[in-house]
Amino acid sequence: MGSQLVSIIIPTFNRSEILSDTLDSIKEQTYKNWECIIVDDGSTDRTEALINEYVASDGRFKFYKRPAEKLKGANACRNYGFKKSEGEFINWFDSDDVMHPNFIKEKLTYLAEDETLDFCACLGQNFIKSTNEAGVPIRPKVLNSTNYLEDYLLKGLFFYTPSPLWRKTFLESKTLFNEKMQRAQESDFHFRMLTYNPKYHYIDKVLFYIRVGGEGITTGASKSFKAQESVFNYFNTVFNHFIHDKTIKQNVHLVQYAFYRQAANYYNLNLLQNNFVGRCSLFFNYSSYLVAYVLKVKTLRKHFFKIIAGLITVLFFKKGYRFFYFPQYDFRSNN
Repeated sequence: MGSQLVSIIIPTFNRSEILSDTLDSIKEQTYKNWECIIVDDGSTDRTEALINEYVASDGRFKFYKRPAEKLKGANACRNYGFKKSEGEFINWFDSDDVMHPNFIKEKLTYLAEDETLDFCACLGQNFIKSTNEAGVPIRPKVLNSTNYLEDYLLKGLFFYTPSPLWRKTFLESKTLFNEKMQRAQESDFHFRMLTYNPKYHYIDKVLFYIRVGGEGITTGASKSFKAQESVFNYFNTVFNHFIHDKTIKQNVHLVQYAFYRQAANYYNLNLLQNNFVGRCSLFFNYSSYLVAYVLKVKTLRKHFFKIIAGLITVLFFKKGYRFFYFPQYDFRSNN
C-alpha cells in the first residue's frame, strides 16, 4: 500500500488565516505517499505566500493558479487539479476543513484490499474553532447502498466532496465537476458518478472535520439567481437520466420526485427576478422544461393545465405557488 501515490486536490481563495490548519493536517497524515495539489482561485490576501512556504519546506505540496481562461470557482480549480494529478487515487478536499491523521490510510486500506472498489468514503464532523470541540458525526441515513440513485435522492445517502477517496481509473473517462454551477455541484457530481454504478465502501467513522461559519469560494451563492439556476440544472440532469433510463416504469416515482422539485425551483427562480423583463427571459428559457416534463411522463400529464396556469400567473403577477406545489410526489424518507 505504501507505494501508491494519493493526490489530494484543494481549491482555495483568500484562506490565509485558516489554510495552515488544513495543510498541517495533511502533513500529519500517517500515510506518507501523497501529493497535495493546491489551486488558487485568484486570492488577494497572503494565501499565495503561505502556500509557497509549504511548497518550499515539503516537495509534496504543489501550487498552481487557476488558468485565466477557466471560469472562476472551486469547480474549475478541482478539475484543473485533477489534470495536474499524478496519483493512482484522488481525494478532493476543502481549504477550510481538517483531516484526521488516518484520513488517507484507513480509506486506502479498503481500496488496496479490494481492487473492485471504485471509491471509499468516510464520515465528517462539524467544528467551529477546534476539532477537539467537534460535534456529533454527520452520518447519512444510508451508508452502503444497493440501490444507489433512489437512496441518494430519497433516503438520505450523501457524500461531502472531501469524503470519498477515488480510484483514478474510475474518474478518468468521465465529466467531473460542472464548472458553471454555483450551488448543488456536489450533488450533481455524485449523482452522475452514481449513475455509473460504482462499487464503494462507506467507513462508519469520522475521518475529517468541517469548519462551520466560514464562506465558500463563491460568496453568497445560496441567495443568488445563478445558484438557484444551478439547482434547477441539477434536477434537470436527474429528470433526464430517468427519462432515458430503460427502467423508467420502475423509477417513475423518481421522475415524479424530480418534477416536484423542478416545479418549486422554477417558482423560486421567478421570485429572484425583480422585474417583468427578467421573468419574461426566464419564461422563454425555462418554462418549456416544465411543459416537456408533464408531456413526456404519462402520470404527470394530468397536471398540464395546472402548470400552464402557473407559468402565466407567476410571469405576470410573481405569485401562484399553489400551481407549482406537488407534495404528493415528495417521496423522501422521514425515518
